[in-house]
Amino acid sequence: MSDDVVIVGGGPAGSATALCLARAGVAVRVIERSPFPRRKVCGEYLSGGAVDTLDRLGVLDQVRARAVPLRGVRLIPAGAPPVALSFARLALSCAREVLDALLLDAAVGAGAVVERGRVDELLLEDGRCTGVRVRTTEGTLETRRARVVAGADGIGSVVARKLGLTKPAHGRGRYAVGGHYTGFGTLDAQVEMYVGGGAYFALNPLSELHANVMVVVPKQRLAQWSRDVDAGVGDAASALASGVRSFEGASRLGARVSVGPLAHDVRRATAAGAILIGDAAGFVDPFTGQGVFLALTGAERAADAILVALGRPERTAEAFATYARWRADDVAWRRRLCATVTLLIDVPPLARRAALRLARFPDAATKLMEALGGAIPPQRAFRPGVLGRLLV
Repeated sequence: MSDDVVIVGGGPAGSATALCLARAGVAVRVIERSPFPRRKVCGEYLSGGAVDTLDRLGVLDQVRARAVPLRGVRLIPAGAPPVALSFARLALSCAREVLDALLLDAAVGAGAVVERGRVDELLLEDGRCTGVRVRTTEGTLETRRARVVAGADGIGSVVARKLGLTKPAHGRGRYAVGGHYTGFGTLDAQVEMYVGGGAYFALNPLSELHANVMVVVPKQRLAQWSRDVDAGVGDAASALASGVRSFEGASRLGARVSVGPLAHDVRRATAAGAILIGDAAGFVDPFTGQGVFLALTGAERAADAILVALGRPERTAEAFATYARWRADDVAWRRRLCATVTLLIDVPPLARRAALRLARFPDAATKLMEALGGAIPPQRAFRPGVLGRLLV
């Protein structure tokens, strides 16, 4: 069995890539181990840049019908006044089980084939990736050949690891614990984030009745909760929110979700016959909410490179190298921006100064949100008129 492209992973990165390729007439197969709709709590915020990409993909109307609009983010740093950051562009909150299913259905509607199974190995011939070995739902190991293999299988990507592209993790990474809850009351169409001590407590409204609620902490703190995770999460949330918000009176809808370590990096995003997309190509800390945007815009770029490879094989190396350079540069800038924003709000003296400056210079706040949301390149946030105004 042979396809033009095999994509490992049916999340936003994989499905959006498959959608772009299938619409261009490419024979594309998506291999996804989980049945859909699947529960995945992380990344349920869609920035303005993500919304624009969904529009280009032709699925925005379907997503908007199942999502709720967001007005902005309310940051509450430890030892500093709250900061209200409004969205200048449409942003949405959408459950991942809804978003992922809509994107995958759109890809299938365009002609992509979806196969349930787990990729165990890659096929390598003369140093080139030529397909995958799939453990089917029946337990058999089968071969799927392709001209291009795309790894869209997230943190800990099997494709990246089997190709030797994964870089050793530096630091221990953070872990997210939470889920969908009811009983937190109104959030007024705003994401609330309580930040301090290298941790944060985030609430993202999914409707008037329930919210995505996550507590993100360093690994060592998570280890201390081994006997009672729910109690540990509740205590951390209450401490971060200084009693303004807590889990008291709240009820979880479905199972608790734990994700981590929130770290993954690669030496490069391409190899002979293979390309990495989304988190598989390098993970950006979820604190600034850039994950889904990166998955979708990376899918568009990867699809462009793959179409060149299929249509003009002699230009494959050039097209893949261009994609890899773009991805590495974009991730590097976004990580710098995330680290800078984290520093500004996690250190009380800096947080107090930044809060005052953001109130004084709303245009700088708007540009910062546009950079984080993908409306403008991340490097533009480092101009003197944006981050410089928050520091000087």
